[in-house]
Amino acid sequence: MADNEASDAQTPRPVALVTGAGGAIGGAIAVELAATGFDVTNPDLVEATVAEVLADVGRVDVLVNSAGIVHVDDLLDLTFETWRRVMSVNADGTFLMGQATARGMVKQSPSAVLGRRGMIVNISSAAAEVGRPTRAAYAASKAVVKHLTMTQALALKDHAIAACAVYPGEVIEGMLRSIFTEIAEATGRSVEEVIDEAKRDQPTRHFQGASQVGQRVAFLANSAGMRFTGTVLWCDSHFDPVPPS
Repeated sequence: MADNEASDAQTPRPVALVTGAGGAIGGAIAVELAATGFDVTNPDLVEATVAEVLADVGRVDVLVNSAGIVHVDDLLDLTFETWRRVMSVNADGTFLMGQATARGMVKQSPSAVLGRRGMIVNISSAAAEVGRPTRAAYAASKAVVKHLTMTQALALKDHAIAACAVYPGEVIEGMLRSIFTEIAEATGRSVEEVIDEAKRDQPTRHFQGASQVGQRVAFLANSAGMRFTGTVLWCDSHFDPVPPS
């Protein structure tokens, strides 16, 4: 027992960098990773660049790109300014953070705990597959994230760095509730009425919890998910083959 305890003490905890950890999904991901043995760093809170994080903790084993925004508007009314703002956060931010972190990952030795140099997990969306008539910029940006993930997986495989995307599904906390609030205000209904109506379209009659998404990300980030790369992990309870009208 003493030898095992000494070995555990000498093995450094893997380090996870989570963007958007101030949001519902990002926060749940940070909690789940911490619960499974990660030291979690959130650049949104500490205002640290990737270089500063590497200088502070020495390495980044897992990057989770969870920062994102959504805008609800009719396609014909969507302004280019809004389009660029959504793309800048969702697509550009995911690319820049992934590139900067991967540059550090390739220089570090494989983790004794995880058996690889790194894992990048990008939070995309099923909107990348089917589009959304009132969320054009969001859907397009998440399609970029999906295909960026596939490219990262191919480009980084020889460096023992994996990349996967996660489709969180309809998570009631945070962003989705904001959308329902906008719909309620536009239609003169209560938010709960809009939510109840939306639930009826779900086969399971409920939405995902942010903690459930966090558990899927933690699976990919830990040694159990070390064989996965270039994979999209669906957390949806359903998939619309045709965009809703």
